[in-house]
Amino acid sequence: MNERERLVAVLEGGTPDRTPWYGDLSWWHAAHCGAGDPPDEYARGDRGYLKMHADAGVGIYLYAPMLWTQAYDASVTETVTVAGTATISTLSTPVGRARSVTAGLPGSATSAIVEHYVKGPDDLHVMQYAWTHRTVAPNYAAFRSCDDLWGDQGMACALAPIATTALQTLMTRWAGVETTVRLWADAREDLERTIGVVQEADDAVFDLICAGPGRCVAFPENLSGEVTGRRLLRDYAMPYWRRRIGQLRAAGKRVGIHNDGTLRGSLPLLIEAGFDFVEAATPAPVGDMTPAEIRHMTEGRITVWGCLPGALFSPTTPEGVFISFVEEVLSTFRGNARFVLGVADQVPPDASFDRIALVRRILDRVG
Repeated sequence: MNERERLVAVLEGGTPDRTPWYGDLSWWHAAHCGAGDPPDEYARGDRGYLKMHADAGVGIYLYAPMLWTQAYDASVTETVTVAGTATISTLSTPVGRARSVTAGLPGSATSAIVEHYVKGPDDLHVMQYAWTHRTVAPNYAAFRSCDDLWGDQGMACALAPIATTALQTLMTRWAGVETTVRLWADAREDLERTIGVVQEADDAVFDLICAGPGRCVAFPENLSGEVTGRRLLRDYAMPYWRRRIGQLRAAGKRVGIHNDGTLRGSLPLLIEAGFDFVEAATPAPVGDMTPAEIRHMTEGRITVWGCLPGALFSPTTPEGVFISFVEEVLSTFRGNARFVLGVADQVPPDASFDRIALVRRILDRVG
């Protein structure tokens, strides 16, 4: 079997010849390309990105083009300016303006939102207006081209809107955790109206996802069980997840969710919601459940995709400790056909390429 066939076997309820191994190398790749130090063959666009995975023996599944494009209508103006390492985005609408600032962090080759669009109830009106004054169109050809290019080395995973639920969109992109919770406490009616408007406006996007290519769809929620909390998940995420899972299942898709934080509070709810797989499942020492605890809770109920913390790829973890951890995970999930070994959540830039490739050598030895 090749890596695509192994993943398909797991998603369709079969048994692969060995554990599939898929890793998100996008952060590592972008950081090294930005520094100008990867081999030229890895820096050459989509084919270089694919060759890097092939040489490391890693299945590729992220990031294919989205299945749709979107644009605001003429009543919404989005202005983006750059000031030093900061990117400032301003949305101007007939009901008001909102501004977001993202600060670049060159030392880690990443960025962080330091000012969110939504700072109070008035900004929710801008968010509602923006969502209801956009158009979407299919982007199927670009997705198929990427999936065809990746071929036997992996399979393009279609992403739902980032994030899928309006609750997580607010927490991770538009408002931040503190402001979202404050709105829930002090302006709940406005918050719930916004959640309803945003999720209804995404109907057109999900229609395109259902009609488009791709065997599996992932909800990029960036969940962490202790951040969002069970009450908010039950009230605002669970009903919506169930609705979209049913819609996608009816279209023949397998549906997963990205939970790259703690699991103890969220994993039982993901199983209850009916997801096919939980991706980027992060065990201790980074997460809050051991691999054995994750297997015990999930076996026969949901496919686990992950269990190899990205932090362990850093040279701060001795190689012997890294090897032992990979072997422990493989031993823990031995005999479980509903398991994909994956990075939880990304390989950091300070990892060596040899350590990435080491996982394949361990798999070849263990089987």
